[in-house]
Amino acid sequence: MWERVDVPAVGGPVDGRNILVRVDEEGLPPATLGQSWLWVEYGGELLDADVNGQYELEPVAGHGPPWVYIWAPAAR
Repeated sequence: MWERVDVPAVGGPVDGRNILVRVDEEGLPPATLGQSWLWVEYGGELLDADVNGQYELEPVAGHGPPWVYIWAPAAR
């Protein structure tokens, strides 16, 4: 079984939710979460949402946990 961690999302289509993501062998969540990941995880919930962008992982303090995913809209 894979280890997972909840990371809060700020902005974007799942603003205010905690995103449950897998961590790698070093205990780090993915650096970015793009449209494909969002559609797989949230599917129909995003039909009316703007998913043109990605979530980028940012440490809250220092280099490790806690983290937060910040929405970065795609350049138009």
